[in-house]
Amino acid sequence: MRFLEESGERSKAYDFSTFELAPELQQWMARCFSRRISTSRTPAKRLRTANGGFDCLRGFARILARHQPPPTCVEQLAEEHVRAFAEHYDDRPKRQHSAFKQLRTVLRNDPELPEEARQALFNIRVKQPEVERPGAYREGDWQAIMTAARRDIRLGRERIDAGRRLMARWRSGDPQLSKEEAELGSLLDTFDRTGDLPRWRTGDCTAAVLKAGGFREIAGWLCLTKSEATAFCLLLTALTQENFGTVANWPAAHFHPEGDQEDPRVLLVEESKPRRGPEREHMITALEHLPDGVADLLAAEADEPRLMRSPLRLYLLLLSLTELPRRHGGSSAAFALLNLNSGRSGRWCVGVRASDVLRWARSHGFPAAQHATPGRPEVDTGRIRQTALERRQHPVAHSRRTHNDVYLKGSSTVQADSRRVVGAALRQEVAKARVVQSVPVFTADFVAWARENPAEAAAQTGLEPRALKDLLDAQRDTPAVACVDHLASPVAEPGQPCTASFLQCLTCENARALPHHLPVQLAVRDGILQRRPHLDPPVWQARFHASLQQLEEIIDHFTEAEHRQARDDLTSDQRRLVDDLLDGRWDLR
Repeated sequence: MRFLEESGERSKAYDFSTFELAPELQQWMARCFSRRISTSRTPAKRLRTANGGFDCLRGFARILARHQPPPTCVEQLAEEHVRAFAEHYDDRPKRQHSAFKQLRTVLRNDPELPEEARQALFNIRVKQPEVERPGAYREGDWQAIMTAARRDIRLGRERIDAGRRLMARWRSGDPQLSKEEAELGSLLDTFDRTGDLPRWRTGDCTAAVLKAGGFREIAGWLCLTKSEATAFCLLLTALTQENFGTVANWPAAHFHPEGDQEDPRVLLVEESKPRRGPEREHMITALEHLPDGVADLLAAEADEPRLMRSPLRLYLLLLSLTELPRRHGGSSAAFALLNLNSGRSGRWCVGVRASDVLRWARSHGFPAAQHATPGRPEVDTGRIRQTALERRQHPVAHSRRTHNDVYLKGSSTVQADSRRVVGAALRQEVAKARVVQSVPVFTADFVAWARENPAEAAAQTGLEPRALKDLLDAQRDTPAVACVDHLASPVAEPGQPCTASFLQCLTCENARALPHHLPVQLAVRDGILQRRPHLDPPVWQARFHASLQQLEEIIDHFTEAEHRQARDDLTSDQRRLVDDLLDGRWDLR
């Protein structure tokens, strides 16, 4: 059975006759696979998906072949066979979950599968491994990867530009060309026009080609290498926050919504994400060019901020450098390449793969994940996108809910940052609460003793004798408490009068509460509680919650008898004062 990708770029033949099963079961598995890749609700569109289904069926075939006695027809399949497949991976929970999920996807809609086996697919539960999304790269590691990618792009562009200039000089008949330059220019012209170089009948390159460096050397003057194309894809992934595989399959065709301009600011490119389902698979992504001022601000130290910080500019550069492979290879993909590692003449190919990323990382000195250390990071395409998403804090090709609950909530770096932010906020609130709960209260007994022993009372309270006398004589009263020093306010410059609302005096470290304040304090507390049902909860919380807590703390220092006496002593002027305070009229004076 042959599978052809929807794009038409790649295909593969799958041979079920190699399975060590009865011919009837081999044919049944071929039918299951055919339905999975063609007529299912979400048919396979890429080779990787088809490979996963085939590998799953091959693993199931091994389990059936080892079972005693092995089944010989579809009707003999039962729960024990499905359970044996799941138990085969008991020592590898992550692999067990993915393999059983794949088997369930391939077989669940098969009309030939016996009902007992079908029920087992859904009744058997395998433990889902806890998956922690990779956190963002540290700044130094991120810059190391991006710097390596930008370097490769610059080298590829400069080499191809030099090859094109030499070819243009040869075509124009420049008399200043040296003999070696003229020979190379002639070969470049041939390669540009035909996609190949002069060869003998045997297929080997001519002596002139070998003298100029060989096929690989000459083709490299006009074509990107796989490593340079991989660098392009990595950098575009970082700039657009798209999946690496999605970027690698971008087309060369695009749309100018502003019309054909010499200096466009946005391009629209169609991309495909098959996992989104048939209805939502095809999407349009906008490649924008940052304004020069913003690009300069983001990359003040960069050599080329307009290029390396602009997805649009980088995409157009990629199209320019891959024009020749696209013309001769008959491809419409942005990542059209010449694979110089395939045969004596290379092979026109499309896109970059995960294996290319691995080779690129090793060639640039980046280690495998298990050997990564700070300063020597591994190169992971998922982590590159994760870093870009965390930096931008904006969903790309997914919903805001998915962005928050999957990409950010599951990230180890976001969790660490969140713990630091929450911890700092909690410590700040605790500090505020300690200030609020620490307003000293002078009881009636203390006031009587302080009038008889002013020096000792001042020493005990940490106040100047004059300041303590003013407090006892109500010379430093605010509406609900007394103030030790209105020129030492925590909200104003030292020596300047306090400008805070009088209601905030209840939460100030300069506040002191005395018995003659109790009537107003009770009235203020009652007024705050009366306004609660008539205000929006966030408004009430912001204006009155801290003050109410402090009032409750102060009032608890006095007895019930003192509360009753204070209510009786409340005057009409004090009632008006309380209303003005709570309604904000004192703040306007």
